Parts: sequence; C-alpha cells; structure tokens
Amino acid sequence: MKHLLCISLMVLLSGCYTPKNNNPEVMADLASQLKDIATAVDGTLKFSETSYSTTDELLKAAVKNDLSKLAPFGEYTLIVNVQDDNAVLLLCDANTALIEDAGCTAQSDIQHWGAGVIHQCKITINAQQLCN
Repeated sequence: MKHLLCISLMVLLSGCYTPKNNNPEVMADLASQLKDIATAVDGTLKFSETSYSTTDELLKAAVKNDLSKLAPFGEYTLIVNVQDDNAVLLLCDANTALIEDAGCTAQSDIQHWGAGVIHQCKITINAQQLCN
C-alpha cells in the first residue's frame, strides 16, 4: 500500500512538471526573436560588402555588435549555417533542436520543440529549396 501511494504521488507530480523547453510562451518569444536575428543575418550576408571569415563574425555584424540582442539565447546553443547566399539559424538546448529559421522567410520556419519528437541539434532546412 505504501508503494502504491508513492507511485501514485510520483505520477501526479510528473503531470505538473513542465520543462522550460516546452513552455509555449517562452518558445514563441524565442522564435520571434530568432526570426528577427535570422532575417538580420540573412540580410547582412546578402547585402554587406564585407566578407566574413566566420559565422560568429557574421552574427555579430548582423546585430551591429549589440550582443544584448543575443542575450535571450544565452543558455542555449545558437548555430548559424550559411548555405550559398542564405542563412539558417538553429536554436538548441544541449543536443536537442528547438527552433530552426531561414532568414529569407517571413515566418518562423520549424518549431522542433513542439513536434512531440526529440530532434537532434542539426540543420534540416535546405535554404536553396526554401528561399529560391
């Protein structure tokens, strides 16, 4: 009886647990901010006369070295992927993909966090197909 009570309590409490990654409000806010950053990175890549040797330099140039714009992503991994003249950004928590966005589109492209399946932290968007 004692074990049954403990098991029941664990089941009830696990239903109340919401990991930070699955909080729709947090994820929607991050997706919106990531979309803005992705658009800035894509625009910088396409229209800047500067040639950037690293994606980190490109990212900093896109936010005009205002690192406060990247602060919301501080506890996550932010990957910038350049595909020809298009940029794709991926936000991950550890090795789990959360949000993926191509800078050429107006909306946030892929909400991995809400898919119900854990996706590995790797780029899945083919920007040439999506953007051209």
